[in-house]
Amino acid sequence: MKLRNVLLFYKKSAYKIYFLEQRSYLAEKDEVFAQKELDSFRKAHKEHYATLKKIEAVLSKYHIHFTKSYRGQIVDFDAYDLVVTIGGDGTFLEAARGINRSILLGVNSSLSYSVGKFCVVNIHNFEAIIKKILKKDFKASLLHRLRLGIDGYCDKIDCLNDVLISHNSPASMNRYILKIGKIKEEQRSSGVWIATPAGSSGGIHSAGGRKIPYAAKKLQYRPRELYKGGRWRYKLTGGILSARQSIRIISMMRQGRIYVDGTHLEIPFPLGASIEVTLSPIPLKTITA
Repeated sequence: MKLRNVLLFYKKSAYKIYFLEQRSYLAEKDEVFAQKELDSFRKAHKEHYATLKKIEAVLSKYHIHFTKSYRGQIVDFDAYDLVVTIGGDGTFLEAARGINRSILLGVNSSLSYSVGKFCVVNIHNFEAIIKKILKKDFKASLLHRLRLGIDGYCDKIDCLNDVLISHNSPASMNRYILKIGKIKEEQRSSGVWIATPAGSSGGIHSAGGRKIPYAAKKLQYRPRELYKGGRWRYKLTGGILSARQSIRIISMMRQGRIYVDGTHLEIPFPLGASIEVTLSPIPLKTITA
């Protein structure tokens, strides 16, 4: 692997956004957060930008050309040999949706604050990983993604973690038609989780789903809190599907929503709209060690 062009894709810290840039009401009201909480914001902020500075210094040391872009900007990720995300899992997942060719490396920029499940690198071992990459002595893994085909949404979306289909209000009953194979049924619930193996330890697991090994070519679905009153009896209550199976959901809600990899990508899902979810034919290439 040649590192001719590297992208540093980083988040802005919450402290930078809400206390330094926007000067929101939070910065003016001491009673909103105790000193302990404010110190936590500042600590995460300092750790994050110290990590970013270290990464830039290491790449410069080895004469590796890099470009910087912060989360939320439009980026052609495949214009780069290597994409390095600096932040946590949210930053990693955003980059993962835009990559088809490039290799992705996740850096956890704040070990005291961020979970960073997908981020195998930190400020302490980044230089060692770069040296391995330059020597072509690194391990890479393929992570399977979901492919979302949504009515009225021109581009297909490949997401690494999960998708939640629900009403835009968490208090509302969700109504939709769920179809898997030859089984098709109307359901009422709190929404439907669909997840990759990599996303199987997140929201879908909390809802009663199973953890799946990352390498498995499978997808999993799980309706949340199915309504069981009256005549409602269900066959499609959750399960693990093979790579050749698909899930189709038709909205029976006026204000439905599709939440992709959390809350940063939200797509309207009005009455009559449909989504088909399959396993993407293009897995994500990521450096693991």
